[in-house]
Amino acid sequence: MAETFAFIDEFAGIARGLGLEVLVEVHSHYRKQIEIAQRVDWVYDFALPPLVLHALFFGTAAPLKAWAAQRPANAITVLDTHDGIGIIDIGADASDRVARPGLVPPAELDRLVETIHENSRGQSREATGAAASNLDLYQVNCTFYDALGRDDTAYLIARAVQFFLPGIPQVYYVGLLAGENDMALLQRSGVGRDINRQHFSRAEVQARLGKPVVADLLRLIRLRNGHPAFSGRFAVLPSPEGELVLRWSTDAASVQLWVDFASRRATV
Repeated sequence: MAETFAFIDEFAGIARGLGLEVLVEVHSHYRKQIEIAQRVDWVYDFALPPLVLHALFFGTAAPLKAWAAQRPANAITVLDTHDGIGIIDIGADASDRVARPGLVPPAELDRLVETIHENSRGQSREATGAAASNLDLYQVNCTFYDALGRDDTAYLIARAVQFFLPGIPQVYYVGLLAGENDMALLQRSGVGRDINRQHFSRAEVQARLGKPVVADLLRLIRLRNGHPAFSGRFAVLPSPEGELVLRWSTDAASVQLWVDFASRRATV
């Protein structure tokens, strides 16, 4: 790891000398993500997607709150990308599972993966690992919408959490349109990650823009982009274990998200 850090430091120094910002993409133990964030301009918050799923599946915000208290603020926040949903990012460090545990216990991580498979009606199992001629054992290949069983309320809660955490939100095009698993493309290509790489026609895009969940997502995006409080101070407010309260404020404006993960209720 020391050699990797030395390379990152050298590369970042050269890039900044050219007026460039450096964004590092790495799937690894969460502590390594924190360490790398101190050396570069931006990192991806790959721990966030499985932690949001964990909160919604288990009805508790405890691991998500623990991450919010230590996560890098210089992060690109994501729920989905052109690849799968990372699992390694919240698990124990494979080199020392005792000294460097994960953000969730191993049994809960296993249950999280199985719940994704159940919610997707087994489609994610077909697209993940050796079953799909690829070895993405550290990721589950599935759209985020299908990972939540196409539950519109849960999906919007997940996006709201993403938008309210510090960083720059990135919304993948399939996620923007609340896309489902593309089993036909998966079967044609045999590449597991293609389950989340649907090719939308212009007509399909227009149709999906009319879906209520997509319209609500676009409203959340406009709130995140336009509300003045998001340029102010951020705080995680005290709340019961099953709830999460995120607040942004300036002297003149404030905006707050409250979520009860057990009942899947939320207000902005």
